[in-house]
Amino acid sequence: MRIPKIPTCPFCGKPIAKPTFLAIGFSDLEAGICECGSVYVCDVTGHNRGAAFVEALLIACAGDWELAWDLIPDEDYKEIWIENYDLKTHTILPESSYGKRLFRSALCFIKLSDDLRETQEPKIKKLLQKEEPDLPKVEKRKLSKKELEELINQNSLNLLFSYILAEPLNLNVLQKFLYHPDPVFRKKVSVIIGLVSEKLVKFRPEKVLELLKRLIYSAADSASSAWGALEAAGEIIRNTKDRYSFFIKNLLAFIEFPEYRPYVLYAFYRISEKNPHLLKQHSYLKLLNYLEGASSEIQGLILLIFYNLKSPEIKSYFDKIDPEKSFKLFNYKTYNFETVFLKDLLKKF
Repeated sequence: MRIPKIPTCPFCGKPIAKPTFLAIGFSDLEAGICECGSVYVCDVTGHNRGAAFVEALLIACAGDWELAWDLIPDEDYKEIWIENYDLKTHTILPESSYGKRLFRSALCFIKLSDDLRETQEPKIKKLLQKEEPDLPKVEKRKLSKKELEELINQNSLNLLFSYILAEPLNLNVLQKFLYHPDPVFRKKVSVIIGLVSEKLVKFRPEKVLELLKRLIYSAADSASSAWGALEAAGEIIRNTKDRYSFFIKNLLAFIEFPEYRPYVLYAFYRISEKNPHLLKQHSYLKLLNYLEGASSEIQGLILLIFYNLKSPEIKSYFDKIDPEKSFKLFNYKTYNFETVFLKDLLKKF
């Protein structure tokens, strides 16, 4: 009778650690990194091999999408699959006597060429690096919505962060406030999520990544509202430098839907204020397609984004804007909506 085997790396032969959710993962697939530098991702169902391959390649490239798509198989990287992997027991199951696979799960291994791996490994280590917080100790417990709301209203961000660090489930409670009926409170919560993420990414980056993906997934779910989710995602990207900037592509996908457009534009407006270079790395000129015939709010937000980006391309679209129109713009310093005339924004250019 054949017995299960301990999974080993096909490149170096050493045993590998059980796949888990990495702080630099981009999907909901468990992954790991071998001592030799190879990256492996588990496809539990056996039906997501394409996703597992892309995940492994992107992790190996430290999240650099452009690099990943330019790589040449067998020249820039090697790909090997290990079949019959059981994630629950972390073993390789034997084949039946008829040569049929007993288990659908498999491990996809990707290893970059030596020169590429040398440049990407320091980036990966930096993304996986964690710090130990020097914060007041608090009880490890899940706060009630009332307790959390009090911390928000009192602007007790350090205490709020301590509770989230002690019990990350408090992020789930915080996320629920993004569906609050008061738009001002929703925006305040989205800002707080960004500020909390800026700190949390140093200690528990995987929790920030989980939250960011959860926000985007919830916005895409037709059964839920996208009210504050997309703006909160923008706040996370705004406050974590280029770490999660690849999710800007996900936000851009929502711009095609009119009901999501204001939320996406507010997210881009905030990103363009603090880290404009992140937005410039993506297809931001696509926003110009939504100027003509749009509401004054949409036109105003696009004007603000292009002003922050110092992008002159928008000037040729000024004739599509009625300067006498106005809209309510949220002021993130006073936490109030203020009336802004488009003619005042046009004067900025």
